[in-house]
Order: sequence, then structure tokens, then C-alpha cells
Amino acid sequence: MPFNSINKKIYQLLFLFFFLPLCFPTYAEKILPKEIELLANKHNIPIDSLSIILQPVNSETRLINLNPTVNRTPASVAKLFTAFVAIDQLGPDFHWTTKVFTTDSINDGEVDSLIFEGGGDPYISIKRLKEMVTELRNLGINTINKGLIVDQNYFKQPQISTAYFDDDPLRPYNIMHTSFLINSNKIDFTIKKKSNNKIHIHSEFIPDGVSFKTDLVLGPGSCSNVRSNLQFTENAKINSTDQSILVQGEYPKNCPEFEHDISLTDPNHYFIGAFKKLWVESGGSFNGYISEAKTGLYKRLIISFDSPSLNEVIIKGIKDSDNLIARNLFLSLNQSFGGKNYRASRRIMKKALINNGVVITKGTFFENGSGLSRNTKISPETILSLLQAIKKHSSHQILLDALPVSGVDGTLENKYQTNLLRSRLNLKTGTLDGVSGLAGFITGLSGKEYSFIFLHNDIPDHSYKISLFREDLLNWVVSDI
Repeated sequence: MPFNSINKKIYQLLFLFFFLPLCFPTYAEKILPKEIELLANKHNIPIDSLSIILQPVNSETRLINLNPTVNRTPASVAKLFTAFVAIDQLGPDFHWTTKVFTTDSINDGEVDSLIFEGGGDPYISIKRLKEMVTELRNLGINTINKGLIVDQNYFKQPQISTAYFDDDPLRPYNIMHTSFLINSNKIDFTIKKKSNNKIHIHSEFIPDGVSFKTDLVLGPGSCSNVRSNLQFTENAKINSTDQSILVQGEYPKNCPEFEHDISLTDPNHYFIGAFKKLWVESGGSFNGYISEAKTGLYKRLIISFDSPSLNEVIIKGIKDSDNLIARNLFLSLNQSFGGKNYRASRRIMKKALINNGVVITKGTFFENGSGLSRNTKISPETILSLLQAIKKHSSHQILLDALPVSGVDGTLENKYQTNLLRSRLNLKTGTLDGVSGLAGFITGLSGKEYSFIFLHNDIPDHSYKISLFREDLLNWVVSDI
């Protein structure tokens, strides 16, 4: 090897050894106040299963620094990264656009088919679908003779169900990314036990052709354990809007009513049922079914329908920890032609984070942007770096307003409602079986603000209650130590 090349290598090593550490604050791997260690022992929490960082905002002094570089499963805490990169790359005024084409002229008030080109909008509620129907009817269209055509090609990422988490595909959090989707395929309903012990299921809105069938028996228990005792199965007829939801199990005789929701698994089936119902209610006539095709051959664009702006959607996505919004946001990061898949989005996310000064530790991996993944791994060190980047960003207020507030809204609405904790925690939650996460900002009694990260990944076969320890820890933080 040439002498100059050796000198260059030596210089690089000396730089890394002596100068690089000066670029970053250094901390002991473990700063754990005695009180917190005693709390962990009290609740039988293994320290190795925890990562915690507590650091005053605008300070480099860490008050807790426990396992900060360990890559852990963050669950929905990962949505903070997706929201930050989306607002940074797409801008707060970004919106998704749904386009509607027609196969033929609408001058006679009739059309063979309407074609809906999905643009990735995850937030088309029943109310917004009704507005779309009204707009179409105002164009003079009265009759649809051959049904609907849907273009679902906006996203290139194949759909792989996340229902393997709990083998419960009808749970709304398992709904998959879809280029065109209505109301997250969701049906909200109430199960009521009548005075004659008959059980009735009522829904304010249910798509045309969809019905509930019950095979329930009355049993012991209370409303708190209804969901664990029920099974929901969907049965759809081919080329028909007819679909039944079979509800089986034991319903507690001491529970007068129980509110719940499910999401159907076929977006096209849900859409035609919802659209047909609203269309007929508006006075229109509808015939035919639904099929998929690309809109390339259809040039008769009749309306475009924009989503709310990104700043509004992000607030809902973070407050409610909406997996569909997060996944659609993640896939939408790439606005170039084609390539709307997880791999392209990961590249964009990594570059955007680095450009904003976020320190990405080795082994960091984002699978799908929602956190509904056991492959996603992030260290608390990287999460803290993100929180600091959020504070500096020009759109910081949107992101801060999106964080759930303890005892007030979002995923924290029914948590931490004590006088001490209420309204003092602005934290993104993350929960999977065996995973508990919190990240965001805490305001102490003194008014001092702290950055806070809490990640717990379960140790199998170890019995403890992490929620009790977590609340005691938060009490300690808010009391300003």
C-alpha cells in the first residue's frame, strides 16, 4: 500500500477517535435515579426490558438515560417519524385527489359506468362520500346502468394483511392501505339486549346489502369483557353486494348495550354498497356491480375530489393513532411517477430525517410507517433526536398540536386523568402485545418542559404490570423530581 494512502488512513482513524466525539453530547449509558430503580423493583420490572430518556427541553443534561441506544419495537410511536417526514416533504397544504370519469356522455342523464380513480385519500368519510354523490347528481346524472369501475393502482405496494398480529382481520386497526377506500371500510354498531332477552344489533349507517346475523347466547360477565367473548365472520356473495356479518359467542346478560366497530376486508365491496345506498337515497337509479380497471383509456373526467389538507389529516392520524392514515402517508412520500412502495418511502424517510439533523442509530428500520410491525426498530436516542427536530421545524406547531393530551383527547383521552397528570402530558402512544411506548413532551408542576421517551419490550414469561410502573414514573416526572 502506498505511503500516502497509509497516512490518509491513520489521519481518518485519529479524527474519528479524537474529534468526532466532540460533535455529539456524551452520556453514561445508565443514568437512573434511585427512586425510579425502586419503582421498577416494586413493580417487578426488569431494567433490561426498559429504555427511558428524560431530558429538559433546551438542555443537554439527561435526568434519566436508561438503555438509550437499544433498538426496540416502538409500536405506534413510529407514526411520529411518518408525520414529521410527510409534513417536511409534502408540506402542510398537500392533499390527495380522487378523480371520477365516465364511460360515455352524461347529457341524457344516464351513464353506463362511473370510474373512480383512487389517489390514496385515507380520509373519505361517509359524509364526504355523500358530498361526492351530491356533486355527481348536480351534474344531471340520474341513472347508472352498468355499475362502477375502480382504479386501485395509485399505490404499488402489495397488500399483505397485518391481521396475523391477532388473527382478527375485521378489527379496524388491521385495515390495509388502499388507493381508493371509503370510511376505512368501517361499520359502527351497537349490540343491545332487549327486556325479553332478545339481542338486537343496530347501526346508524350500513352499506347496501350488508347485514348482521347473530348466533349469540346469554352468559355471565359484564360489558368489560364482551369483545373477548365475541367472534365476527364476514361472508360475501360473489358479484353481489350481499354480505353478512355473523356474530357468535356469549353475550353477558348483565350488559344492556355494547358499542363496537369492525372493518370489512374488501374495499370495493364496501364502496359499492355505501355508494349505492347514498345514490338511491338521493333519488337516483343504480344497476350493475363493480369491477377494477385502469383509467388510462377513459378521458371524460367529470369531477375531482380533494382530501382535507395534510395538516388536518396529520392531527387526526396522530391523535387517534390511525394506522391507515400513517400507512397511506408513508406510501405517498414518493410523489414521482410510480414507485409508491415501502422501499422507496424508506429511502425518502431516511434522507429527510438526516437532512433535518435526526441522528439515526445503527439498526433503525421502518417497515410500513404505522408501527403495526414487529420488524420496525428504533432506539430512544433516535426518537429524542426527532423530538428535537420537531421543535426546530417550521411546521412544529402542527406536529405539537397533533400529540394526544393526557385526560383530554386522542389515545390519552381516558388515561392519566388525575389532577397531577391531566393536561400535562403531550405524548404519542404505542401499544402492541408485549410492547408499550410513549414519546413527546411533559410539563412539570414548575412549568419546566421535558422531552420524554419510554419504550418497554416484554420479556416472555415474566409477570408484571407495566401500566402501574409507567404511571408512577410519570407522577415522578411531573412532580419535577
